[in-house]
Amino acid sequence: MVEGPGCKIKGEKIKSKLMRQAVKAVSGNAVDREIKPKKGLVTSQFDVLIGRALTGVQTLGKELFMYFGDVCLRVHFLMAGSFRVNGQALDKDYGKLTETPSLQVNFSTDVLTFYKSAAQIRESVSCSSRYDALHDLDICSPVFNHQRAVTIVMEQSDRQVCDVLLDQTILPGVGNIIKNEALFDSGIKPSSKVQQLSKELVSHLVKMTRDFSLIFYKCRKTGTNLNQYMKIYNKRKCGQCEGKVTITRIGDDSERVTYYCPNCQTNTLKSQVKVHPCKNSLLGWVQSANQKPEINSANQSSEVNSANQNNEEDWSCQICTLINSGTKLRCEACMTEREATHTDKSKTGLKRKSSTDFSEQSVKKVKESNDGPPVRNLDKMESVLSPRLPLGNIPRLPTLTHSGNTDSQKARQTNGNIVGKTLSKNSSTGIKKPQTGIGGHQNKDVKMNVKAGAPTVSKKMSQDSKGQGASKVPLCPGHSKPCSMTQTRKKGDNFLRWFFSCGVYPRSKQCKFFQWADEKFPICPNHGKPAAFRTVMKEGPNNGRKFFACPLPKQKQCGFFEWAEGFEV
Repeated sequence: MVEGPGCKIKGEKIKSKLMRQAVKAVSGNAVDREIKPKKGLVTSQFDVLIGRALTGVQTLGKELFMYFGDVCLRVHFLMAGSFRVNGQALDKDYGKLTETPSLQVNFSTDVLTFYKSAAQIRESVSCSSRYDALHDLDICSPVFNHQRAVTIVMEQSDRQVCDVLLDQTILPGVGNIIKNEALFDSGIKPSSKVQQLSKELVSHLVKMTRDFSLIFYKCRKTGTNLNQYMKIYNKRKCGQCEGKVTITRIGDDSERVTYYCPNCQTNTLKSQVKVHPCKNSLLGWVQSANQKPEINSANQSSEVNSANQNNEEDWSCQICTLINSGTKLRCEACMTEREATHTDKSKTGLKRKSSTDFSEQSVKKVKESNDGPPVRNLDKMESVLSPRLPLGNIPRLPTLTHSGNTDSQKARQTNGNIVGKTLSKNSSTGIKKPQTGIGGHQNKDVKMNVKAGAPTVSKKMSQDSKGQGASKVPLCPGHSKPCSMTQTRKKGDNFLRWFFSCGVYPRSKQCKFFQWADEKFPICPNHGKPAAFRTVMKEGPNNGRKFFACPLPKQKQCGFFEWAEGFEV
């Protein structure tokens, strides 16, 4: 998907390669559509470029402006547009190719080709005027005006915030990925109207939008996989609370899918569920070892500015990167002392850390501070891991001795999860101890019956286990990992068919495994055709579930319906 950062890189590459070269010829679908010899039309609007030299290149959001004197070639890369110079890709945006280019421009030395893009000829004056009016709102612009962006967003009081972010006259360059990630990092529900948000929260939203856009830009420029920095887009589990992500279609552009977490996105700067370290400075998660965050001071949110009430400098925790007020002696997120934050910055990696990363560091810190075993000082551990939760809210599970009686020793806990217990069966009594999951965390669906001395598996877990056991998603033979499931978009006989392919990222490491997925789909009993594979987009308990339905258009569909058990990817 081409968003503002990808378009900016394309403009930079074209400018460095083709400046001052003259156009010799033009061709492609855009030209062919306008040439109709039978009607006497033997030229196209693009013929005006022939003989003119490229004098300038500008990008505004998702638009590319190429100036040839008093005329301008305006290119929009749509959803999956790309370009090639002499058949070679100069960027790392993984755009789509077609057999016939949308537009091909033959310069005096090089050949520029656009694919799956829209092209038009406009007057240079109008394009330049549009650029001058909006370039300081471009989310990737080096002169981005934070205060102006906040003011314009606040003026859209009756609109949903998800629509405002995608409006290219307000924040040019914001696409669906940036929209979802920015709303998540600022804790805002996408369906909220702007009038429901405080100016402080809107300022924070604009800052998070700008921050993630710069991450997007750096990933596209270096070829780094952006997926490792995404917490909500195209996810099924929340990257913060691990709760279920709601997948729906809302707003004016209902074709765009919106992802959000009902638990974390509550229109507040501080989560009521758990600590969100990335809600302050998203760029703090991706800075390299000896680099400082490259954030313009004009872009700092009003939340950070208002915290500096006593003329004391705000400080950033080196453990979780939360920016704390200058009056605070401990980090409000991980409770690390201020003096202890001036540590070796080499511990800070390139990835956005999840909330469990600094929780594990807090556990280690508690272990090192106690003379005896860490489990002896449970209250101290609770205060460190859950500073906003009252003591006593963390459930305790009594352990069993070999005789079946409960032991008085309390289990060690991390964020409310039982740690350190393993599933074992005593040879003499046959009693099972609580089962734990990955990392020693107890499975929440396993309930311990103390009186009976045996675990009770909930009905939900039984259903989930049954669905997992009946998985119909094959494993990639080259990597032994579950395949990804994709729908074909290329026009032809197989248009909109579903298929399995290698699910390894990045794409350069994928093998060539391929298998049609719709061959395993049920047949519509009334029409004898493979059923359509769909996802529940309506908000509710079944949101995100896959199902099969009649493949015919909505007006001709029968009532066939079946849950797509085993096709969860």
